[in-house]
Amino acid sequence: MERFFTFDKFNTWYDWGLIVTAKSVTPPEPKTNYVEIDGMSGSLDLSESLAGEVTYHDRTIEATFWTDRGTRENREALLKRITAVLHGKKLKIVEPDDPNHYFYGRVIITERVNNAAYAEFTIEAVCEPWRYSIFESVRSQTVDGTVDMIIRNNGVKTLCPDIRVTGILDITYDGVTTSATTGAFKISTLKLRQGVNVIRVSGNGYIELTYREADL
Repeated sequence: MERFFTFDKFNTWYDWGLIVTAKSVTPPEPKTNYVEIDGMSGSLDLSESLAGEVTYHDRTIEATFWTDRGTRENREALLKRITAVLHGKKLKIVEPDDPNHYFYGRVIITERVNNAAYAEFTIEAVCEPWRYSIFESVRSQTVDGTVDMIIRNNGVKTLCPDIRVTGILDITYDGVTTSATTGAFKISTLKLRQGVNVIRVSGNGYIELTYREADL
């Protein structure tokens, strides 16, 4: 089976006949903040003081693609089409070794060759640190009284889900209660951390939470 990238709706093998000859996906670098204090051994690590968790810099993806299909003129026309849809654009990127997640970043074509025998080009993409799940997660519950919704976030990114409510409900998370009526919204204090999260819902109605898990 041929290895391929997808950039939004474009598949590098099935749409363009390109072979992936090299790729590099760097891990995101943690944002650190170490403070040297006189009289203290070592340093004071404030890396998690602002967000309450580790945050990360952007990450970089590089990949090189090759083809010898058609004539030089055919390949030149293909390269122009590819440049028009990739170069400078911010896209969802799926790499060959992880088809269940995508990156999101801006793509630049950094090198380009087209000679009598083959065409080749290299892309570099500066992406958000996360590998986002291709699929959204949806959890719903009909409520008549009080119920605890047990939601597991299997990713590492803390998430603020989209919430849709029908009826009149009180939503309690981490000791904070928010009253909600029919509509769609977010609750800024309701953040799904990695692992098990418990949301208490009281009243009469229906609640639906939609979120997208993300790994590093």
